[in-house]
Amino acid sequence: MAELLLHGRPVPTVFDLLGRDENDMTFALSWGMARSPRFLKAVVRAVTDTPADLDDTVINLQRYDQLGGFTDVEVSVPGVLHLIFEAKRGWNLPSDAQLRLYAQRFEQSQSEDRRLVVLTQWGAEAFVSSRLGAWELPYPRVTLGWERLAKLAGQVGRRGPLAERRLLRELAAYLATVADMRDTDSNQAYVVSLSGGTIEGWPMSMRSIVEDYRRYFFPVGRGGWPKVPPNYMAFRFDGRLQTIHHVDDYAIDTEMSPHLPGVPPTGWDPHYVLTLGPPMRPSRDVPNGPSIKRAMRTWIDIDLLLTSPTITDALRATRDRRSDAGPGAN
Repeated sequence: MAELLLHGRPVPTVFDLLGRDENDMTFALSWGMARSPRFLKAVVRAVTDTPADLDDTVINLQRYDQLGGFTDVEVSVPGVLHLIFEAKRGWNLPSDAQLRLYAQRFEQSQSEDRRLVVLTQWGAEAFVSSRLGAWELPYPRVTLGWERLAKLAGQVGRRGPLAERRLLRELAAYLATVADMRDTDSNQAYVVSLSGGTIEGWPMSMRSIVEDYRRYFFPVGRGGWPKVPPNYMAFRFDGRLQTIHHVDDYAIDTEMSPHLPGVPPTGWDPHYVLTLGPPMRPSRDVPNGPSIKRAMRTWIDIDLLLTSPTITDALRATRDRRSDAGPGAN
């Protein structure tokens, strides 16, 4: 079993001290790797093909070196493997200068395989990888999303000793909660108008993208669009509410072709690409009402959206509910 060190000293536990920032997340990840050899092996395999006997692995948290300052996590097998993890909870890019500073440590390492691993926001792995820029140093630079780590923990946690399975299930749940930018407890839907038109050169309409492909996309934090993906999306057209969908997953991308077949290159600014769950349809017509006009976008509680006479009534009731609940209400 790997040894877990914090400032050179053994760490007794991690899950007793969990928070939501980058340090908390890397503590949890490191604890999971240190306590589960199979999870450690899965993480190593996700970033390198180098076969290694991981029995002698040492995992260092916040290790200090004059050449590279503090690193988030280092995983090393003497003479074989040396990984330096740079953790980001958001989808901002680590600076090239910082990564180069970390890479200086590899010059002192005797390991055959030396790599920088950038841990990035849920859904941003491909985007960050494409935006890191040129890299001419001899040490590979790999991008790994927190959602992949959560899925790896969940997969590995399906078998093995009971204590290990329990640990990995808790780790998977923790990472899925803190790494996902959404408020997954929210019962508000982001209500948008869905055009029947087609983007020039695209083989499907906007309505088909939602109804047939269960996708939707919008710019990241620009033009009044949400900075954080919604937990639910609601779509209206033809003057009434059509469907409500849970957002099952999301990615950040500048190209839509990986998500929709036959779409030409876009080269857009970063967009959230949402994967939608099955549609929930109102049991009766819910027309827009007088306050919902054209391309207006707004947040409305799902229960009110499904029970109010119009979307306008649901919006007013949602605002009244928030006002009655006082400051800080969701």
